[in-house]
Amino acid sequence: MGILRRFNNLNINIKLTVAFFIIAFMSIVIIGFLAYFKGKRSLEEESFNRLTAVREMKATQIEDYFNDIRNQIITFSEDHTIIEAMHELKHGFDTITKELQYSEDQLRWAEDRLKKYYQDEFLPRLNENVQHQADLEDHYPKHPSAVILQDLYIANNPNEVGHKHYLCDAADSSSYSKAHAKFHPLIRSYLEKFEFYDIFLVDDESGQIVYSVYKEVDYGTSLIDGPYANSNIGKAFREVRDADDKDYVKLVDFESYHPSYNAPASFIASPIFEGENKVGVLIFQMPIQKINNIMTNRHEWADVGLGESGETYIVAEDFTLRNQSRFFIEDQENYFKMVQEIGLPETTITQIRNFESTVGLQTVKTEGTINALNGKTDAEIFNDYRGVPVLSSYKPLQIDDMHWVIMSEIDRDEAFAHVYDLRRNIVIVFFGLLISIVFASFIISKKISKPIKVLTNKAEELAGGNLDVEITSDSNDEIGTLAKTFSHMQHNIKDLVHNLEDKVKERTQELQSQKEMVEEKNREIVDSINYALRLQRAIIPTESKIKSALPDSFVLFKPKDIVSGDFYWMNEIEGKVLVGAVDCTGHGVPGAMVSVVGANGLNRCVKEFNLTQPAAILDKLTDLVKETFESGEDKVKDGMDGVLCSIDLQNRVVEYAGANNPLWLMRKGADDLDEIKADKQPIGDFDMRKPFTNHSIQLNEGDVIYFFSDGYADQFGGPRGKKFKYKTLKKLLFDISDKSMTEQCSILDKTFKDWKGEFEQLDDVCIIGVRV
Repeated sequence: MGILRRFNNLNINIKLTVAFFIIAFMSIVIIGFLAYFKGKRSLEEESFNRLTAVREMKATQIEDYFNDIRNQIITFSEDHTIIEAMHELKHGFDTITKELQYSEDQLRWAEDRLKKYYQDEFLPRLNENVQHQADLEDHYPKHPSAVILQDLYIANNPNEVGHKHYLCDAADSSSYSKAHAKFHPLIRSYLEKFEFYDIFLVDDESGQIVYSVYKEVDYGTSLIDGPYANSNIGKAFREVRDADDKDYVKLVDFESYHPSYNAPASFIASPIFEGENKVGVLIFQMPIQKINNIMTNRHEWADVGLGESGETYIVAEDFTLRNQSRFFIEDQENYFKMVQEIGLPETTITQIRNFESTVGLQTVKTEGTINALNGKTDAEIFNDYRGVPVLSSYKPLQIDDMHWVIMSEIDRDEAFAHVYDLRRNIVIVFFGLLISIVFASFIISKKISKPIKVLTNKAEELAGGNLDVEITSDSNDEIGTLAKTFSHMQHNIKDLVHNLEDKVKERTQELQSQKEMVEEKNREIVDSINYALRLQRAIIPTESKIKSALPDSFVLFKPKDIVSGDFYWMNEIEGKVLVGAVDCTGHGVPGAMVSVVGANGLNRCVKEFNLTQPAAILDKLTDLVKETFESGEDKVKDGMDGVLCSIDLQNRVVEYAGANNPLWLMRKGADDLDEIKADKQPIGDFDMRKPFTNHSIQLNEGDVIYFFSDGYADQFGGPRGKKFKYKTLKKLLFDISDKSMTEQCSILDKTFKDWKGEFEQLDDVCIIGVRV
């Protein structure tokens, strides 16, 4: 209080000087701090956004890559050449001992050569990478055919280790070698094209690896009782061997694998079927280089915005890397110093040196990897596996059979380098401005203090409501101009006070008039659409009519807008029930107009043209739609997708024809829904049109048929905002197929609402189910 009293006793020059200084000082301080923290926050957000963008890009690439491999192994296992190779190589494996008829000396020579290979080549290299010394007995093959083949294609192979796969024919005249010479170049070419580490063909009954491209010591051994049966390749084999699905695929994570000298190896397996008979198992040894190329961007980290210290990497549930560390690739000397400092075990460091790889060896147990492996997606700052603070964006990867997470990180010092420069510049500018403010405040306050006193007094009177106060000034500078402005403002205020109420009233009337006009137009539009709804309801059969004809059925019908582009239709003729679900182009009013054309066309097909067969009706409906849309001035190519069924409840026979939309059939007691595929063409104008196919299906009591439009499966929703998809819909219908049709309809409706959540409904929905 004493300071304030003394300040009040100072003259106006001092007061203005002090006031200008305080205001300017506070402004600079506040702006400086705001600029710094705003810049830091913005740069942090930008860095996290960039890391997240890189994370999402790499996650998509990795997930797509593994999906491609799944498709590749399924496709390759179905190839007739692979099926033929499986037969001939398996037969050759089983008969090679009889065909060659080695003498005791020849067999002893073969075993001596093979044991020498194990003792001189394989075991020394393996023992460099294991804690407990491996011996010959634990790895030597037991089956006579395996011994002979390993001798022919490994020990007695003239090519060096790593190039054994270049031998196509051991020239021993056996059935096996003939088959090997025939199929090996093709399979080796496939391996090289897609960069797999190895490809195996395995006898599903004995577990014998009857073929391998690279011919390591697992070649010829059994994955049931052989030396590597308990490894991850054995696990993959057994799961696939026991599977009955032709498209079943099993992927196992990287683990140390002795035949690859204890380097981490991952395998993906799929059964080989000939018709309905399983004849073997196809296994790919996964290529780590492909994953490295994706995650390291082929060592061009800066190209994707990761600067000098950023990297993306994958961590598995054992908290070890699944691709190379950037710091190992760029600077191995400093990398090894770093891992020694953070306490990585010496045996692990030795393995990293021997394999020249951090995959499956470098531990990454950080705050981010723990959260990501627990299913969390986020972006945070914490210490990475080097103990260095980083900005990190992480999430779980969606790869079947794998519990992996992806991390996208950059050092905090590099990310915030520009912020530190900004802070230094702000400090320099601050002190420069501070000195300037002191001088400027004193000079300016002295010049403006006197006329301001007079103008302040006049302004106080004007502010107090005295609109007649006289405001004058003899100066021609800004203060004089300010005085004249005050005087001008004084007169304007008088005019404004008098005219304000009239203008407010006039503006209020205008707004009210416009509001009423908009409401009237909106009512007209809504009334028109509601009338269109009445018209559309007139062409759609009522629920009671459906139940009368098909007592054990349901119809789930959910238009996107007031009126719908989907519609369902029913007619009874000759003891049969014709029922269909049609999806017209578009939704809302345009779709509803097309639906009128479709419903009218169906009625004409039955009543005017006396058609009862679904395929014939769809063919005729196509002609009617084309005729309708081509009759106007402008040709319209809109059309419809749909399903039409003729149901004979007495004889339990269903005839079906479909335009792009299939029929699903749930037979009582079946393990899955059968799908009757539709013709891949719409109802309407189509360049490659052909007659629709008519399917006749004999059903049993309790069987259920389902048909639908695409609105349910295409709806976005759920926690990730993705499509519901047909696969999910199919599983849902299978799970509820034993319930009553009323319960099924309620479950479908509730599931749709829960999935959609806050998302907008994208399309009309129509699902029909009938139990015979």
